[in-house]
Amino acid sequence: MLDIPDGFASLLRAHLPYADAGALAAHDELGALGLDSMGVVRLLVDVEDAYGVELPDELLNEATFATVGSLWQTLSAAWPPLR
Repeated sequence: MLDIPDGFASLLRAHLPYADAGALAAHDELGALGLDSMGVVRLLVDVEDAYGVELPDELLNEATFATVGSLWQTLSAAWPPLR
């Protein structure tokens, strides 16, 4: 099972209007939690700022932003200190 760090979950939660106060799980769908296309853009900016990384354009797709876990895995792969 993929563990989602608390700091990353807190950053995400600010962009997920339908997320409850419980822990975010890797399989949670970002769209079902209220992330829309404009939210993706704002989330991307916040993630890149928080982690000091720029995600390559080829990773900016529906699969990356499908679930909490898919976004965390993409970020982890792009930013070696997270591994």
